[in-house]
Amino acid sequence: INYLKAKEFKKAEDLYNEIISEKPDYDEAWLHALSKEVNIMFDVGCHWGKSALIATSSPLLGKIFLIDPNPLSLSKAAENLIMNDVISKATLISKAAYKVSGESIKLWTMPGAFSGASIDKKFTESGSITGNYFSVETITLDELAKNYNIIPDVIKIDVEGAEVSVLLGAVDIAHQQKTTFLIEVHSCEGLTIEDNTTRILNWCTENKYHAHYLSQHERLTETDNIKHRGRFHVLLLPENKKYPENLKLIKQGDPLD
Repeated sequence: INYLKAKEFKKAEDLYNEIISEKPDYDEAWLHALSKEVNIMFDVGCHWGKSALIATSSPLLGKIFLIDPNPLSLSKAAENLIMNDVISKATLISKAAYKVSGESIKLWTMPGAFSGASIDKKFTESGSITGNYFSVETITLDELAKNYNIIPDVIKIDVEGAEVSVLLGAVDIAHQQKTTFLIEVHSCEGLTIEDNTTRILNWCTENKYHAHYLSQHERLTETDNIKHRGRFHVLLLPENKKYPENLKLIKQGDPLD
């Protein structure tokens, strides 16, 4: 994917076409479908704003909160949203979504606005190789929701192995039984995909949610059908909320059009 270079002017539609790659990521079409009926969204681990650009294509989207601990990545996201004239819908939070607020933790990554950053060194090859990190402040999604007096309709989470830590900071949100979570689940040498999934399923049980394996559009209650994956996407829904019918028509990695 090519991005806007310094001192290079491009029209917004050209920039959009460069950030949204010709080969879609696994979850882009699912996110696009979910955002069609969303008023408020949290984009946790927003990186350069690709998911936010997809979400802001929905005319119903009122507000999107972009949350990323790397201020250099967040500044690129802001630039991309400005170039596409959707920055008015965005609030940018340069903190690490976590299970508690106000802590200072290490973010492992290469120097710069790179992807692959993680609060767990084992989950980022670049951080492990370079030994580079910087300190970031944490915030829970519950505190963020309280500060702005909102409950998000959708929370997208892509945090390189810290999925459960983010969920543990969103218990009050979950108790409202309104929010849908779209999560990219990761694994590494120190945490298998089965262990990470089990922790997510336990969170679901404790907070009256049910999980769905998006690749197969099926209920996820144990780990046998995902144990072969290095990463996968899961949809968490409140206890009384049905799986969206429109998602059943969308395959993993479908093009946005």
